[in-house]
Amino acid sequence: MPTLLQDSYALRVEPTGGFRLLDWGSEMRPQDALDADQVRCVDVTTRLIMWTDELAVPLGLASNVPARSLLRAFQSAPAPVCGAAVFTGSTFNGALLGLTEDQALALLDRYFHRPGAIPGPRG
Repeated sequence: MPTLLQDSYALRVEPTGGFRLLDWGSEMRPQDALDADQVRCVDVTTRLIMWTDELAVPLGLASNVPARSLLRAFQSAPAPVCGAAVFTGSTFNGALLGLTEDQALALLDRYFHRPGAIPGPRG
């Protein structure tokens, strides 16, 4: 499994709606962030990957609506997500790239400013 480069970040999204910016060192892996032995990657874009616990569904982990909402910003019909999710950059020459702080904050901005989130006037 490739490792993340120094001075990079990942965004962890909890099923409860909690978001946490993770500081990644060269020894960190998605398995470490998810506390999971087996992880699944979902290529969101050419520069963004979402990681989840491969055993989340069999273990009965909670549905992650916030992570699925983030995916909906990039995909019209994303698959359900269970358990915690971690977003990183893509791979390059065998290395898993992290996100810059600005890229991670842009993901949060997409989540909190998604279309239809603000109610319209009452009729």
